[in-house]
Amino acid sequence: MYLMKSFNTFIKDADDLNEGSIQSLLKTGSVLTAARSSKRHGDAAVKELQKVSSTFDKPIPNNAKDPTEERLERIEQSLLALSQGMISMRFQLGSMTALATSAALLADRASKSHKIKR
Repeated sequence: MYLMKSFNTFIKDADDLNEGSIQSLLKTGSVLTAARSSKRHGDAAVKELQKVSSTFDKPIPNNAKDPTEERLERIEQSLLALSQGMISMRFQLGSMTALATSAALLADRASKSHKIKR
């Protein structure tokens, strides 16, 4: 049976870790965090936008007191869900920008490191 080590245990056990590998670990963690955040916000946007569709898919009951009022309430609910979905999409774009920036910085440093070693 395999057990996952905690980060502190990993650092204590790894005698051969140098400054570069710790930095690499932290950089990789930041890229993965940005990717996870992007996915989470994208999932939230999908959820909110699906609410808009489901709100309009339900028929208005024939025995509704005021069908016009019912329609207006549904439009209001849909506009709120749509705005929340758009906010989540904006957060997703911000996370994707952080991901792209991290990847570009990692590639640039790796390129410079590779040139120095030659």
